[in-house]
Amino acid sequence: MNHRCPLCGKDLASRRLIQPVIARMEIDCRYCKRRIRVNVHPAETVIVVGSFGAFAALAGLAYWLQRDGLYVLGFAVAMLGAGALPLAERLWLRDWPRYVPI
Repeated sequence: MNHRCPLCGKDLASRRLIQPVIARMEIDCRYCKRRIRVNVHPAETVIVVGSFGAFAALAGLAYWLQRDGLYVLGFAVAMLGAGALPLAERLWLRDWPRYVPI
């Protein structure tokens, strides 16, 4: 994924660790101080919503049926979803711009 500021061209890859904590769609570039927007790819949305939905469905089914194996399967689905995001970034979304100007 391309983590460069679209306005000044500086690399903002070190901000990646802070972004999950700060759940804002607009951030300020630390170099040029102008506002940029986080550009979320539709595949990222599908991965997150799909893995969370599968986890919630399996956890609810496990609670209703009182099956411990379904809890483990739900946990595995959640871990697969969490691992799919960095994998998609490295393999499929290499040239996707993470930030766009406002």
